[in-house]
Amino acid sequence: MATKDEVIAGIRDVEERLNRLLPGILANLDRPLPEGSWTVHDALCHMAADVPSVPRWQRMVDAALNGTPPSGFNLDEHNQQGIDARKGKPIGEVVQEIRDGLHSDAAAIPGLDDSLLTREIRRSNGQIQPASERLKFTSGGHNHMHLDDIEKAISAAAGPGGR
Repeated sequence: MATKDEVIAGIRDVEERLNRLLPGILANLDRPLPEGSWTVHDALCHMAADVPSVPRWQRMVDAALNGTPPSGFNLDEHNQQGIDARKGKPIGEVVQEIRDGLHSDAAAIPGLDDSLLTREIRRSNGQIQPASERLKFTSGGHNHMHLDDIEKAISAAAGPGGR
């Protein structure tokens, strides 16, 4: 089970990594990611659309505990809408939206009910996990997956062995 401190540390790691990668991100916004159809800019817009993540996590946990999975939800459409809503914004605003969302998440974690974090929930793939682990992924792991793709795209743009 993930602790609140581990979740907050994961959020801080995302922000630190984003800050470290930002010069390369800005220089490669139109660079395609290694897989799929997104660009670096698209991935950044997606990250902005997904923060703050604590309210989304709360809805997922509530649905899992109540046995009411969302019906008619199309993840690809949802993701594209989030990207489209930010694609025309100045990149500085998109980055600030990510930072603000991360800060909001980190501030919300201490106030979460400990008994809720220990509850076992069923993921959409049927796997059972503590709600705290889902929160750790939703607030940090998911963002790191996108930063991994962004970092690969930036490295590919720099050439062999470059950054």
